[in-house]
Amino acid sequence: GLSLSLGVQAQNGTDDPVLMRVDGQPVTRSEFEAIYKKNNQDAPVTKEALDEYLELFVNYKLKVREAETLGMDTMAGFLQELAGYREQLARPYLIDRELNEELLQEAYDRSQEEVRASHILVQLPADPSPQDTAEAWARIMALRDRIVAGEDFAAVARSKGGSDDPSAQKNGGDLGWFSAMQMVYPFESAAYGTPVGELSAPVRTRFGYHIIRVQDRRPARGQIRVAHIMLRSMDQDPAEKQADVERRINEVHALLTNGEISFEDAALRYSEDDATSAKGGELPMFGTGKMIEEFEDVCFALPTDGAISEPFQTRLGWHIVKRL
Repeated sequence: GLSLSLGVQAQNGTDDPVLMRVDGQPVTRSEFEAIYKKNNQDAPVTKEALDEYLELFVNYKLKVREAETLGMDTMAGFLQELAGYREQLARPYLIDRELNEELLQEAYDRSQEEVRASHILVQLPADPSPQDTAEAWARIMALRDRIVAGEDFAAVARSKGGSDDPSAQKNGGDLGWFSAMQMVYPFESAAYGTPVGELSAPVRTRFGYHIIRVQDRRPARGQIRVAHIMLRSMDQDPAEKQADVERRINEVHALLTNGEISFEDAALRYSEDDATSAKGGELPMFGTGKMIEEFEDVCFALPTDGAISEPFQTRLGWHIVKRL
């Protein structure tokens, strides 16, 4: 997986130290400060500004590549990362030490719990006028009032004039499970601050105004590494083809169960995931919110390293997974 590591190193004796490495590439203080100032201008350093900056910076450095782990492969690894943040962010040219400690403790506390929530979004333009803001506020409050009055959250999200999040038509605003540092900071804070079953007050992010309903909470599941075998099958495929794919995945599972083939060889020979089959089906380490929910649930239910699942179906097809 990709990694994000922080730490100060002398750079050939210059006064421009390396602050962090993103995917192994050094990021100097001058680069860090230049991008921060460009994107934050004269805004004060706040929790929201820091969160927005960190997300923007990682996106800038990695472009469209997904950072699966950001160096936080295990809770122990996460603690090591926090130690790096603490050492680095305490320096006066970046952030006040007390705020740094508060942010780190909050991030750690939240990282030990996952939240499932739905949201409705009323978008704002990049540089909203007072009128834009007032109209968006009135609209989000009207949507909230409908839910408080008894309308179904998902139905309101899908309704005409409802959520501006395009995915709402399919999922009714359901975001699935997430943990700390996966959402922009104001949204995360509202989600973690809202009791299960309750509706948040409107919260503003750079995307616009949101209302959030928290559906559930659970202890964080951490991260996991698996290999998988996938045979593609879509809902729109003819019934005959779907039945054939199910038959074939069961045959592969029987070969594995009987010890007639190793998982790695089976992935190489049978898996239709071109990105992983040549590597024995191995996927990058991942945590909650990175894969299809049904896929994640099966993976995290595997009891021990080496355990192999029964065949199961997602919207992508049929899978068998092995915990590594």
